[in-house]
Amino acid sequence: MKNSISIFFFLILFQSCTEKSNEDTTAERIKNVETGLTTWVHIAGDSTWSIEERMEHYGIPGVSIAVIDNYEVAWTKAYGVMDKESRTPVTTQTLFQAAATSMPVTAYGALRLAEANDLDLDENINRYLTSWKVPEIEFTKKEKVTIRNLLNHSAGIHPRGTGSYTTDAKTPTLVEILNGTPPASNEPITVNKAPGESVRFAYASYVPIQQMMQDVAGKTFPEIMQEHVLRPLKMNSSAFNQTLTAEQLEKVATGYLQDGSMVKGGRHIYPAMASNGLWTTAGDYAKFITHIQQSKDLTASMGKPYGVNDSGWSFTLGLGFHLLNRNGEIYFRHHGWNRGFYAEIAAHRDKGYGVVVLTNSTFPAFNAEVMRAVALAYDWSNYVPVHQKMEIEQSYADEITGRYQSDEVIVEVYQKDNQLFYKNILSEEGVELVKVSDSLFVRRNSSRLIQFKPDAENGGINLQYLNRNDGALISALIKVASDEKSPVEFLLEGDFENALIAFKNLKELDPTHPMASEYYINDIGFDFYHSDRMTLSLNTFKVNMALYPDSYKVYDSYAEACMKAGKTDLAIANYTKSLQLNPQNNGARHHLTELQKSE
Repeated sequence: MKNSISIFFFLILFQSCTEKSNEDTTAERIKNVETGLTTWVHIAGDSTWSIEERMEHYGIPGVSIAVIDNYEVAWTKAYGVMDKESRTPVTTQTLFQAAATSMPVTAYGALRLAEANDLDLDENINRYLTSWKVPEIEFTKKEKVTIRNLLNHSAGIHPRGTGSYTTDAKTPTLVEILNGTPPASNEPITVNKAPGESVRFAYASYVPIQQMMQDVAGKTFPEIMQEHVLRPLKMNSSAFNQTLTAEQLEKVATGYLQDGSMVKGGRHIYPAMASNGLWTTAGDYAKFITHIQQSKDLTASMGKPYGVNDSGWSFTLGLGFHLLNRNGEIYFRHHGWNRGFYAEIAAHRDKGYGVVVLTNSTFPAFNAEVMRAVALAYDWSNYVPVHQKMEIEQSYADEITGRYQSDEVIVEVYQKDNQLFYKNILSEEGVELVKVSDSLFVRRNSSRLIQFKPDAENGGINLQYLNRNDGALISALIKVASDEKSPVEFLLEGDFENALIAFKNLKELDPTHPMASEYYINDIGFDFYHSDRMTLSLNTFKVNMALYPDSYKVYDSYAEACMKAGKTDLAIANYTKSLQLNPQNNGARHHLTELQKSE
């Protein structure tokens, strides 16, 4: 009897010590996460930041984090305030907009609905749609758009997005969004490439999915998702409804723009709920991820890479999720940017760990820094590249210093304060180029490896970008003479006239040259736009209008820049011109209405 009592007390003591040890380990890891924010590539010996430091750096009001370990939600924690005026603290129950991270949840809901109603994922979706049909056009003659095509973004859907609406604006129905009729601000949803040809991420891909689910179930989309996803997974705080209840409004975070100003009305409305409409907590979303991780059938179906990604991004697409390959380790990933909210998630497909980071502002770099801190604290496989810094011989630094160019990219390698720096000429600041092996360099803000190799065919040196997973060549840039100038360099110098001449000459010499394309110039204009270099942005769009006067898109882009720059008359004139060229450009119509109201 005495031995039994001793064993009993030993077991109690052992359990108590084990629980205390687990608590200590979790507390230590939380501390490591909170103080371990780092750059894209971590150089051994680099200092790290705390969550509070980076929130202050970016001006982020509130953050909610959930960490997954061993297929379970290990911990959740909140920081900052949900509203700047009231200073109400963010809690683990505060609701944030999940933005495009709504898509994986919708994809799971569609799979559950298909299972319940015996729907074929590879059948023509028009078989199940009754309120609207995918247009039958040239691209759909041979291959029809299927549910699977839409879920993995291989349907060739156009346009990419469907817009959002202020809380006091008239909100379109889903059919109005699909048809692109007012008050919808988007163009009609259609197909502009053969279904199944390749994958191309588009928020609008999930609008037909939402309509199909409503047509099949005969219920609203929030009701369907509540029944098939949120309630079964005990995501008790989450909802897709855009008209929030009084109880939900007490928990809703206020959205803020990058300049610190509040989103009008505190948030925008997203009637395309399947792609952008989820309100959730970090803890609730983590429950969803753990459910997927715990089911081998779901990881197999949602985590299977599909097709060829024609976007140039570093990930492939599954059903709902982006799939990130880190040296053979596959991670579920997704991010979402709504007006005033940014969400990002990452979770290993097969190993049961992950993280959810939600903020009521839009600084993707911050979310990524937190995720890297979690990955390092929990020793995620191959997620964060870690390197040792090596010394660079001065003669070698002198040899590789210079400008390098490809069809679309120009970079400069230069020396400053006894260090080597790398700069894309479109950027305002350079970053240190760190030597990490006899032949390889890295930047802290990019996972690509860089190698300098002699050009046997043309002489000189090439700068090569290599894949971090297998070292495969991604692209190469050729070293050019210091006195050679590309058209965009005239823009950067503020020389609009010579920039326009150079772009025109390039287009006449080679109409197919990437740097002379409407899309390349438009992208440059928006690079400047997003970094608030508005004079450069406006001049770039003006070049595009001169080169492509019959394109409605160039006037739309210039008008958007004019609107941001406070040039209301020019914005109105150019949105009007864009609308004349394309009467279905509902985005321009929507902006015109708003601008004319404010006059």
